[in-house]
Amino acid sequence: MRIRTQCRACGLPFKAEVAPTTPVLPCPNCHQPRDVSPLGWTDGTPSAPGAVDLCPLCGSRHLYRQRDVNRALGCGLVLLGAALVPWTFGLSLPVFGLFDFWLYRRLPLSVVCYVCDTVYRDARPLPRQTDFELLKHDVLKYGKTWEDASGRHTGGEADEVHPARGASQKAGDGDNPENAV
Repeated sequence: MRIRTQCRACGLPFKAEVAPTTPVLPCPNCHQPRDVSPLGWTDGTPSAPGAVDLCPLCGSRHLYRQRDVNRALGCGLVLLGAALVPWTFGLSLPVFGLFDFWLYRRLPLSVVCYVCDTVYRDARPLPRQTDFELLKHDVLKYGKTWEDASGRHTGGEADEVHPARGASQKAGDGDNPENAV
């Protein structure tokens, strides 16, 4: 399965191919190995794509689906349409926009992990893998919490100490001026 991931040690994003028999995935820059779990996913064939139920790199079950879009190409098409507006009396912008939308609809779906941002290009999304949810992303990736109208903490552990805030502030206490350091 083709993936795009990022090295946890040096931060380099890179593309790779993994299979259920792949034990580790080394970074091409710093050669830091990253374990690949054989559980929770299947490697597909060109006629039948595999599925990812559990991220093989971080073990998270929180995955979402998105179109496998080349963002630079999409933005370039819209910018080209915008650049041609003076000569086409504004007709190029909707034409290029519709062409971009047509390309977007024809592109296959890929699966992305909320926690480690690994993109599984050859994966078939499962029914429980819905579109991206920003709130779920913030809770899983950054450990954010919030208080509802009744004052209860939701979204994460209320008594958990967030590493970026230090031991003096607990999660959810960042908005209270009495707890400011």
